[in-house]
Amino acid sequence: MSGTFTEGWYRLFLRAFPRAHREEYGAEILGTLMHDAPRRVPSLRETAGLVTAGFAARARAAAEGPAPWWADGTQLGLLTLALANLAYGVGDHASPWWLAASAMLVIALLRGWASAALPLALAVAFSTSRAMVFGAEATHWAPFFGPAYHDWISLAPYGLLAVGAVVLAAARPGRLRTRPWWWLAIPAAAFVLVYMPGVREYGTVWQLVRAGTEGVLLLAGVWATAVARSPRWALAAAVYVLPDMAYALLTGLPTSAQDAGYRLTLAGLLLVMTATAIRPAGRALNSSPG
Repeated sequence: MSGTFTEGWYRLFLRAFPRAHREEYGAEILGTLMHDAPRRVPSLRETAGLVTAGFAARARAAAEGPAPWWADGTQLGLLTLALANLAYGVGDHASPWWLAASAMLVIALLRGWASAALPLALAVAFSTSRAMVFGAEATHWAPFFGPAYHDWISLAPYGLLAVGAVVLAAARPGRLRTRPWWWLAIPAAAFVLVYMPGVREYGTVWQLVRAGTEGVLLLAGVWATAVARSPRWALAAAVYVLPDMAYALLTGLPTSAQDAGYRLTLAGLLLVMTATAIRPAGRALNSSPG
């Protein structure tokens, strides 16, 4: 195997590191990996170590971002709510106007535009709550409105979305993080599951995709919290998980062992993430003099 391939292989996985880290240390890391054996097959162990170290560096860099941890965690939590709203809008065949507004909200949160996200989040909350505020006839308002919910507990995610957007816009915590475009893979998957020929049971398939996606993201949050010791990921997870937990408790759900296992798993991951984030403070307290 040529040295050119080996070097290209390592350069590819060096992209797991943040850009600033690559610019400062990339040449040194690459030189170490290529030392003495430029033509050997890249080791899977070295590759896995490179990727793990890269994402650990990204987690630490995220914890040192320009915005305070609570603002970054709030932004990330609101983004997950907005993505879920857009994905379910696709699944429910919502109007193009509703999907456009939902997509713009996702993009505003992705780019860290708190001022742009605020009116969009308020519009989403208003639309979903219109039946509760104005009566059942509001359900059939103009077609550009999205789904309308008929109980307050179902509106918890949308209320939290609106409140969080108000907090970010009013507090002005500094420059919010610009997050990568790959987050859009979530609503894109919903679109594929709805419109791809041969996929007939959107509900069943989407529930499996949703559970898998949530599990992967929460496990990533647990790992990032363990590496960086920051509560931002626990806050983001709480923003996303707790409204559904409240809905299940207040409405008597879950109704099956599968639903119970699903929600208990999410709650367990949230608790592990929270405990991991606060552990250093506990250690510092126990080790303080006097």
